[in-house]
Amino acid sequence: MEKAKTKKNRGELAIGAVCVVLGILLAVQLRSVKVNSAADAAGAGRLETLQNLYNDEVDKSEKLQAQLDQTEAELQTYRDAAASGSSQSEALKAELSKLQMEAGLVDVEGPGVMVSLRDSTVANITGEEADYIIHDNDLLSVVNELRDAGAEAISLNGERLLATSEIRCAGSVVIVNGRRYTAPFVFNAVGDPTTLYNALTMRGGVVDVLGQWKIEVKVTASEKLLVPKYSGVIEFRYAAPATAGNAGTEEGVG
Repeated sequence: MEKAKTKKNRGELAIGAVCVVLGILLAVQLRSVKVNSAADAAGAGRLETLQNLYNDEVDKSEKLQAQLDQTEAELQTYRDAAASGSSQSEALKAELSKLQMEAGLVDVEGPGVMVSLRDSTVANITGEEADYIIHDNDLLSVVNELRDAGAEAISLNGERLLATSEIRCAGSVVIVNGRRYTAPFVFNAVGDPTTLYNALTMRGGVVDVLGQWKIEVKVTASEKLLVPKYSGVIEFRYAAPATAGNAGTEEGVG
């Protein structure tokens, strides 16, 4: 009788232990399911956000391309009208070509200099890696020196630089006209080759300063360089031609 009672107690203990283990396993499984469900929901939400951002960028790109197509169609209309043959039309055609060059809307070529810049490859002795790589202010220094020396057209990595062009760092890349580029950086500048070359390589000039950080700068004079046209869309949202009656007037804000 005592043995039967002992066996019964052992059986109940075994069943209890199994129930406890099953309970723990079920709790762990439920928790795992909740965690996975939350992760799946977060992942789905992130994917949806990225998809929406992508769709917005595609819409913007399509709108800008449509504006560019419309502008080019209008320019072609003016070209066709200017090609009618009259002396007045010839004058308009010449003026249109000049304005297109000044606005950066056509490819131009001529003598000038090519400037290439590469990050330094020497050992870092300052502990600051940023001292040995090319930044936006380095590129802007080159642009300012070229413009001050009379460059008539400048491109950076194939991007035509206009008055509205931006050159700025974004992490490890440099954004030019909304596009991302990394070193090496190559400028093409049309102008007097000797003047441009001397402006860049003079003592204490931009090449000399960058050379102190062992950044490789190579300036090459050329008798014929190509500077491509601006490939984006020029849009003025706030600026408009001033009327004669409002010229010179100023109004404060607030």
